[in-house]
Amino acid sequence: MTDYGRALEFGYFLEPKAADPAGLLEVARAADKAGLDLLGIQDHPYQPAFLDTWTLLSAIGAVTDRITLFPDVANLPLRQPAVLAKSAASLDLLTGGRIELGLGTGAFWDAIAAMGGPRRTPGESVAALDEAIDVIRLWWTDQRSVKYDGIHHSLAGAHPGPRPAHDIGIWLGAYGPKMLDLVGNKADGWLPSMSFLPPEKLRAANQRIDEAAARTGRDLGSINRIYNVWGDHPTSEWIDLIAGWAIENGMNGFVFGGPQTEINRIAEEIAPAVRAIVEQERSS
Repeated sequence: MTDYGRALEFGYFLEPKAADPAGLLEVARAADKAGLDLLGIQDHPYQPAFLDTWTLLSAIGAVTDRITLFPDVANLPLRQPAVLAKSAASLDLLTGGRIELGLGTGAFWDAIAAMGGPRRTPGESVAALDEAIDVIRLWWTDQRSVKYDGIHHSLAGAHPGPRPAHDIGIWLGAYGPKMLDLVGNKADGWLPSMSFLPPEKLRAANQRIDEAAARTGRDLGSINRIYNVWGDHPTSEWIDLIAGWAIENGMNGFVFGGPQTEINRIAEEIAPAVRAIVEQERSS
């Protein structure tokens, strides 16, 4: 059993298709009204069929009241970290503290390079992300000016601000050993997707994160563990799967991809049943 005792959260994964902007806002309002906890939006700036993720998050923040919003995950090579930090803090203030920051190393390097972004090796990507976390957190401080001298990112006496409305979590889309170590060493959360990390690999990946966290003296339960999931399962099967991933594999958040019609089923049937099972297991 690998249960870290965190409260369970349930959410929806929104694909930012530009063909129906009004429809995207409708879906976001539906998720908010249904009582879901999280709304994640993928970030592929080079995809011509997609809206810009940060612009969409801002629009959604204006038409929702309670749901937490985050990029799932922000494309670091095309999102300069100090500007990304300012964007996140600004939107957090505008939404009353409802923003978290999913962050990734980037992929599809030809497309990134075509937009003027850097083309990085796997090792360079991890190093750049490590530095970006430092830069972002410096930007969220009360310091009058900040300096940072990294290989990939730097600050030269920049003036940070504004501070976000709450302590924004940095959740990493991480899969390889070095990235999992980075989650355990430095990140606030882990944000894998089922399509890249199947459920049978969750336990080993969490163990790698925990070993890294233990080496730095971190509380293992302080790390948020959110899983992007897809599948066409009956409600009873989803309940069993999700409860198992929570109890046996330590995941505490589940963001569902799929049609809008699934939102109410997630909120009204799956989430309450899973919470009841996990609570019963914890109490026993």
